[in-house]
Amino acid sequence: MPLKVTCLTDGPVSVIRLFNRRRSLRCKFILPALTEAESPLWRPIKYSLFPPLGLATLAAFLAEDDSAEIVDQHVQTLELNDSPDLVTIQVYITNASRAYHIADHYRRQGVYVILGGLHVTSLPEEAAQHADTIVLGPAEESFLRFLEDFRCGEPQPVYRSSVRTLVGLPPIRCDLIDRKLYLVPNSIVVTRGCPHHCDFCYKDAFFEGGRSYYTQQVDSALAEIERLPGKHLYFLDDHLLGQQRFARELFSGMRGMGRIFQGAATIDSILRGDLIERAAEAGLRSLFVGFESLQTESLIFSNKRQNLGRDYQQAIKRLHDLGIMINGSFVFGLDGDDEGVFKRTVEWAIQNGITTTPGMLFSCRSR
Repeated sequence: MPLKVTCLTDGPVSVIRLFNRRRSLRCKFILPALTEAESPLWRPIKYSLFPPLGLATLAAFLAEDDSAEIVDQHVQTLELNDSPDLVTIQVYITNASRAYHIADHYRRQGVYVILGGLHVTSLPEEAAQHADTIVLGPAEESFLRFLEDFRCGEPQPVYRSSVRTLVGLPPIRCDLIDRKLYLVPNSIVVTRGCPHHCDFCYKDAFFEGGRSYYTQQVDSALAEIERLPGKHLYFLDDHLLGQQRFARELFSGMRGMGRIFQGAATIDSILRGDLIERAAEAGLRSLFVGFESLQTESLIFSNKRQNLGRDYQQAIKRLHDLGIMINGSFVFGLDGDDEGVFKRTVEWAIQNGITTTPGMLFSCRSR
């Protein structure tokens, strides 16, 4: 069914300014925060881990004479008394209310506002009430098209990517990120999506309409790594080992760099071939692993096929033998779970030497 979107709302609405291709733009990229993120009790740890790489990626598509700033409200004060030509806001379900307030404020001032992200893709009609343009799904290709249309004075209300590729992607605007504000400033993403289709994951809905897993060119990924100072890296990819050829060439290129890094992968990729050994040789020291459940019926229920029939203990031993810490992920609330699932899972994790369990996802499925 075609998406019907109404972009005009009651009250003042942004005015589309006409820019020729030679005029520079003043652009502001915003990641809104929850109110609690501004509390000193939470902010130092929970809300200042990683810089907003998505916004820094979009900023790279601007022209050389355009000006840009990124404001991450988790770690910075957001000033609203300015008048940029364009405001781009990344929206999650957790910050949607504040994102809409910010968007409405700028639109009342006549500033053009574009919204994108997971929440916008999930509820486009809601988001469109607070934006002049919304972007659905991954934005690398569609944001570039938007900029071209915007400069010509003909921006569209809705953009969805028609091409899924990272080939030729310009280097992200690291210069717009204040590294000292983050616990893990050396975070990096070299792929998009995941080759699997777990029911509880955002991936299939977000990447609807095109490829849902693709990678950078290896040389580009290695160049991005080289641009990051220091020794430690944190790959924020959903599945760093998801494309074997890419991962193998990436790890080969990283050997000798002296890097230590973290990433995420699945049980089957850990057990398959010698790719995990190549990762360890390149510097992998901690891995986020989606165990999700200890029950076969729950894995089937959640379409976690890559875990079915896999020996968890063997995967754990393989990682420990390589000196790789395990960051275990578990999902609770599946149909096969009972009240004892919490105790059983914790005891199992302790017995098997799982280093950390960062979060527990409670799953529900509408019927």
